[in-house]
Amino acid sequence: MFVEYIYTNTYRIQRITTIYYSNMNNMDWDGLRYFLAAADSGSLTAAARLLNSNQPTVGRHIDAIESELGIKLFQRSVKGLILTEEGKYIYEQSIKIQNSIVKIKRYVQSGNEKAKGTVKLSVPEGLGQEILIPALGEFYKKYPYINLVLNVSSNASNLTRGEADIAVRLFRPDEADLVIKHLGEMKMSLFASTNYIDKYSLPDKLESLNTHNVITYGEELSSLPENIWLLEHTIKSSHIFSSDSTAARLKATLTGIGISIQPEALAKLNTDLLQVLNEVNIPSHNVWLVYHKDLRHSERIRTVLNFLTTCLNKALTKY
Repeated sequence: MFVEYIYTNTYRIQRITTIYYSNMNNMDWDGLRYFLAAADSGSLTAAARLLNSNQPTVGRHIDAIESELGIKLFQRSVKGLILTEEGKYIYEQSIKIQNSIVKIKRYVQSGNEKAKGTVKLSVPEGLGQEILIPALGEFYKKYPYINLVLNVSSNASNLTRGEADIAVRLFRPDEADLVIKHLGEMKMSLFASTNYIDKYSLPDKLESLNTHNVITYGEELSSLPENIWLLEHTIKSSHIFSSDSTAARLKATLTGIGISIQPEALAKLNTDLLQVLNEVNIPSHNVWLVYHKDLRHSERIRTVLNFLTTCLNKALTKY
């Protein structure tokens, strides 16, 4: 039975390979993006969101690839899209093709260039909006020919696939072929606005938080250590507002809605915020600067790396 299984599987792979390469000249390579997004996300709707497209467009591209190859890539069910055996093989080969295309682009763009061109950044929302954007005026005075594309989503961009050139992350990545630099520690504390304190006063001890309005993280970020700490030290009835957006939580705190956990580097840029219960120990984050090793010789990348390092080091060590 085992020998038969190996023979059958080998034959299937050989057949798929033959079909795949015999149709290469007719394939719409842009359609691979839609196929990979659907395979990674598990649904046409989620893939459309990832690609800033729509569900019918994603579906048309996948149907076209299936028609060109003469095979089914997905099993469609109420639970979403599941790769077929053939689909798994095509997925593996498509990843290799996509990585090769990204490498070609990086090679072309990283020659003997000056500090000009586009650099895609993936940065946590709070650091992006409160730290980096206010510093861009001075940056563009020195480097007017660099175009920064800033993604401040809470989702980590895939650098290997070229979704970003440089990423600032709050966790140490483990992907191969990445250059990783530790920038420092982002300390977290409880904060409230002067307006809130005037209305409700300050909690005098940790247990007093249960009598105050508390702002928590949303569902997507609920498992972060600082939010777990907050949920463990407060009762549900005190949770007045929640959001996965750092900017929304900060704005809600500034308007006096409640007490929230904020990065000290961000909160202390806003003089209307006061630290609450200074003695409590809230989990912090290490901040990492990450980029693909293929880009290490690019002048535009080095320029932006130096800007990010200086800007974020200053913010993280200032207080």
